[in-house]
Amino acid sequence: MLSLRLQMNWRLITIVNVIIAVITVSAIVFDITRPRSQKSPKQRRQRSSQSNSADSQSSSAGDKHEERNNVRIESVDDLANASVDDLGAVPAGALTELMHRATPAQLAALALKFNDAPTDARTFGGMGVFFQAWSQLDANAALVGAFRINDVAMRKLAARTVVNSVSPSSAQELITHLTDHPDKDLIDECKNEFLGTLISSWSLLDPEAASRFADDPGYAKNRLGYRTKTDIAYNWATLDPPAALAWSAKQKPDDFSDYAVKGWCRKDINAASAWVLQHLNDPAAEQFASSVVNEMFDQSLEATTDWINQMPAGGPRNDAETRLASLWAAKDPRSAATWLATLPANEQTNVISTIASNWIETDWTEASRWIATLTGDPRDEALAVAASGERVPPGDSLSLAMSIGKEDMRNGVIENVIRNWATKDPSAAETWVKAGPFSDEQRERLSAVISEMRKLTAEGESGIITE
Repeated sequence: MLSLRLQMNWRLITIVNVIIAVITVSAIVFDITRPRSQKSPKQRRQRSSQSNSADSQSSSAGDKHEERNNVRIESVDDLANASVDDLGAVPAGALTELMHRATPAQLAALALKFNDAPTDARTFGGMGVFFQAWSQLDANAALVGAFRINDVAMRKLAARTVVNSVSPSSAQELITHLTDHPDKDLIDECKNEFLGTLISSWSLLDPEAASRFADDPGYAKNRLGYRTKTDIAYNWATLDPPAALAWSAKQKPDDFSDYAVKGWCRKDINAASAWVLQHLNDPAAEQFASSVVNEMFDQSLEATTDWINQMPAGGPRNDAETRLASLWAAKDPRSAATWLATLPANEQTNVISTIASNWIETDWTEASRWIATLTGDPRDEALAVAASGERVPPGDSLSLAMSIGKEDMRNGVIENVIRNWATKDPSAAETWVKAGPFSDEQRERLSAVISEMRKLTAEGESGIITE
């Protein structure tokens, strides 16, 4: 709501400024182009007076801008007397030091000044740095101060700043405050967003205690969020993987074991990867395998491929290879393509589209040369990806689609290319279809697709929606 109000105010101000500018420029142009003899002495005097006034206003505005940019808040007294929309101009470290020397009463009084401050960017900047620093000094007092701001949108912004800035050691105290004294206008945020963020922060220090709070029947019914429990699982696993896995598996209907494995990988990739190899029949084994690859890839590419080679054929291995293909192709598609050639044919088919899509988007010329060396199903998969690529012109896309060996795949890709082409240039698509090497049945089908897209485009332009 605050953002919308600011946007509306800004647009109104912009419109007014434009009108004033147009009127002023028009008047100046008229005045300049008039013969000088038509200007009376009085008009010339008025013109001179207006010019001097404008110069004075410009000078005043410049002085004010200069003053704003040279704000000096160097003592506690300066801080107590400061305008809160000037606080953003003070370096964070210096402001924190001054606030540390101020009394709690002075900080509380300063926070109340936000009730009289303008709702503009300078105030928001001052609010951010002020409540961030205050949360480090006294998190509970900062939250109380945030809840005393009258404007609800600004109150929410201040409270969110406190909650996101608080240290893990203070999280439990704020959780207690939120549960005992939720803000009457921010009930939903207090019970869900703010509480969830604080529990995640608490889990960095004591994940077991945070998990007990999240499991408490009095709070489990709140929408604490999927993210909160994934954070608990991950953070706990970096400290005690078995305990984190045991807790994660009990979270029904969700199972956060994958996030526990991710945390374990961060703690000890060798132990975590060995555990995953022993649990390939687990329902979440495919996610486990991808998590291991994510972590292992950054450490050793050779170790990653060796680990995947230890896995038998099946879903977990397929997911691990697909994830590796995605990471590798984004970094070096040529090397990823070389690795692809070492895989069994059926496994190549599973991952080739991932490598092809990355390479096509970054270097179509090199990717097209690589595709030309492929054969069989891998070639068809790569051609299908290339034909659908945004960087490939429609004519080239259709030539690629026509080269696909599998009839069903070929026809499906051709139809998709024609559909996309018809949204941009239906006449060119229609010309190509009429001249293309199609059976009468297929040509009729493609012509129907073009007609359909023409109709949808026309309806979209006219604003007509039909069932």
